Amino acid sequence: MSATSYFHPDRPDALLRTVAACTMRWPFRLWAFGEAVALRGLLASSRATGAEEPLGFVRALLRTYVGRGVGRSAEEHVAPGAELLALHALDGESTWLDAARALSRLHMATPPGPAGVRYLRPDLPGWRRQIWVDSMDGGPPFLARLAQVTGDDTYAHEATTTLLAYARLLQDERSGLFVHGFEEHCGRNGQLWARGNGWAAMGLVETLAWVPGEARLAAELRQRLAALLDGLAVLQQSSGLWPTVLDRPESPPETTLAVMTTTAIDRARQAGVLPGNSHESMRARAQAAVLEQVSASGALGLVSDATPIGELRMYVTRPFGVFPWGQGPLLLMLAGPPSTSEPGKRP
Repeated sequence: MSATSYFHPDRPDALLRTVAACTMRWPFRLWAFGEAVALRGLLASSRATGAEEPLGFVRALLRTYVGRGVGRSAEEHVAPGAELLALHALDGESTWLDAARALSRLHMATPPGPAGVRYLRPDLPGWRRQIWVDSMDGGPPFLARLAQVTGDDTYAHEATTTLLAYARLLQDERSGLFVHGFEEHCGRNGQLWARGNGWAAMGLVETLAWVPGEARLAAELRQRLAALLDGLAVLQQSSGLWPTVLDRPESPPETTLAVMTTTAIDRARQAGVLPGNSHESMRARAQAAVLEQVSASGALGLVSDATPIGELRMYVTRPFGVFPWGQGPLLLMLAGPPSTSEPGKRP
């Protein structure tokens, strides 16, 4: 990957369109980890540029999903719930809201463990009592937004209690950083995975953006978000990136935490979750580092492959490639958060 930046401030739409075109070449599985954020990014790019193709692409994928039936399998815990609600906000079609309600029932039907967190794959032997930090950007922000759309506080309660249960199990109280996973019998497992901390930041911010500031548990969630950002600021490298494993500076540098952190801070400022100048130095350095890794074809470089929980060598040997969990946050960063007059911000 060349260190040449293809971002030109006087032509931001050009790069957005290029990145969107690259993202749409991904073979979406309907659904796998990381695909929902790519759809979110495509919707943001369409909003920012006025281009119809990304919006049509997302509509087509979600119509296929709805046509197959929503909420029928535990595999759908990674399905794009918030993106169904985004289409409902744009189109006003009840189909999207009905599908979101069906998906919410799946999220809320999974059995909770002793700590109050819901285990999302009770169907899989060996994984029945396992949680992953990635899921913090899945169900909680989706349910928080559904609460705002429907006026049903049951969803908001579920969103905040679930997210806080995740945070209490996965966040290190001293450093503010999140470990990759937790298993009921062995406790925390995996590493201080950089991308996992990006998922945590995005999930905390987006959930807080949709629930009222005075909501029960919101104060602790804000404190945990601040602790996470403070912890990340300490470990950011001179390049503006972070190592794949945060407490192993010798591990390969990777871009997803940088782009997710930039996106999360921008969204948090827009939604009033963070003050306007919060962590600006860290954010600016991360954004500049990300832009240096975008190719002429719109691909974000230094994005590691899907990473299961494991020993250190599992994380540091993952190959780099073009993946939706890099492309989606990149589109969100380039498009910027919606204005206060657009769908996407709590009134």
